[in-house]
Amino acid sequence: MFQDSTNWITLLGDNDRRGGTTAPASKSPGELIWKQTLNDGVRSSPVLHDGVVFVTCRDGCLYAFDSRTGKERWRVETARSSDSTPSISGPLVLFGNDAGVLYAVERGTGAVRWTIDAGGAIWTSPIVRNGVVFFGSNDGVFRAVDLAAGTIRWTHQTEGQICSTAYAAERLVYFGSSDGSVYALDSSTGKESWRFRAGDSVVTSPAVVDGLVLAGSEDHRFYALDAASGAVRWKVETGLGIYSSPAVSGRTVYFGGKDGYVYALAVADGKEIWKSRSFRTLTAPPVAGDAVVCIQTFYGGTQAFEAATGKELWRASLGGSLQSTPILSNDAIYLATYPGVLYALR
Repeated sequence: MFQDSTNWITLLGDNDRRGGTTAPASKSPGELIWKQTLNDGVRSSPVLHDGVVFVTCRDGCLYAFDSRTGKERWRVETARSSDSTPSISGPLVLFGNDAGVLYAVERGTGAVRWTIDAGGAIWTSPIVRNGVVFFGSNDGVFRAVDLAAGTIRWTHQTEGQICSTAYAAERLVYFGSSDGSVYALDSSTGKESWRFRAGDSVVTSPAVVDGLVLAGSEDHRFYALDAASGAVRWKVETGLGIYSSPAVSGRTVYFGGKDGYVYALAVADGKEIWKSRSFRTLTAPPVAGDAVVCIQTFYGGTQAFEAATGKELWRASLGGSLQSTPILSNDAIYLATYPGVLYALR
């Protein structure tokens, strides 16, 4: 399933969270359209909706910029830094900060609609399904919040920090934890449906496709779990741990490893389609189209590979580490660097 490239409303594109895009990105971005230098670093990923780019910053602000000109439209100031990628649901933008507060603000003005005090830093991106906001925080609690009212519906305590952005299906919601588990909870009640225990932390955000939950772990393995039962369907070992969340395009899943490789595996059985060397450590999620896979590296580069073969198509260096996911739209590539520069490139 490909993301409509005119809107990119949450981490990895939309609530399907597969990182698929219709934008080509087959050529290296050679023209700077605009850039904005923020007051502190950026570890989150920008999002795009109706001609506005939204990004959180470690200065504690959520910014809204005109996607064509880069002009600031508004900002929301919070008391603590934010590493939470915003999510857009209708008229609201949702994000969290290191003080453990989840914000719902008006998309057009930045006016605060409601807040929830979670008690632990929120590094995840909220996800909305059927009028409910799902998110985890560093106190190990996963929460479901009523989108309209801003009230907590249920909570579920895990045994570790939650840095994994959830995937919400119709009946179950899936996420990982630093306690080494992938959880599947009933989306209506928060009751545990199943729990898979990996050998180390699961900080990646799972993708769900064809009845499989796809996620990597710091135990050097990438897993495909049965979405209904949590049973292991297949697993693939990598050279080091996996921090990069997967992207799915067609019948292929792509992800980066701390061993410096980009992997392309068959969704059905985990068979390796290709493995290509990148700059070094890879922690950001890739973005995958039908022809191109793009990924940002920890050491300041953006790299594109041919989706079918893994052949490198281009690379661009912007300086400073890159820990977020780029937006590939039909008109531009939007990306943020850790030193706090937001770029629009063509």
